[in-house]
Amino acid sequence: GLKKTYENQISFPQINSAGMEIILEYIYTGSLSDLQDFIMKTIKSTNFVKDYSPELLSKVLEIKIMPLTENIISILNLLVETVANIQLNSIEFGRLSITGLKYLLSIAYENETRFATQ
Repeated sequence: GLKKTYENQISFPQINSAGMEIILEYIYTGSLSDLQDFIMKTIKSTNFVKDYSPELLSKVLEIKIMPLTENIISILNLLVETVANIQLNSIEFGRLSITGLKYLLSIAYENETRFATQ
């Protein structure tokens, strides 16, 4: 009864061609290296930092990937750095989970990271 079963076509209107290329490469090769590179480049982009890093930090920690691989730790460290550079009082309620805040504070304390918030 699904639309895709009788149309012989699946549509992904929200995914651009670069994203689809990464998805297809993973399906065919099982390699995540390009996906990880894409995630790191996206996190480093200026607009992303302001718009999504608190939510992404919260979501990555929610997944509870065990053991934490070197790549996941790199992503988490980059997210901590980007969230630390945002005024905490400007992050709307609910965008940064309690788990995300605890992780942010613990890693920032360990690394002596300076916050945008005084």
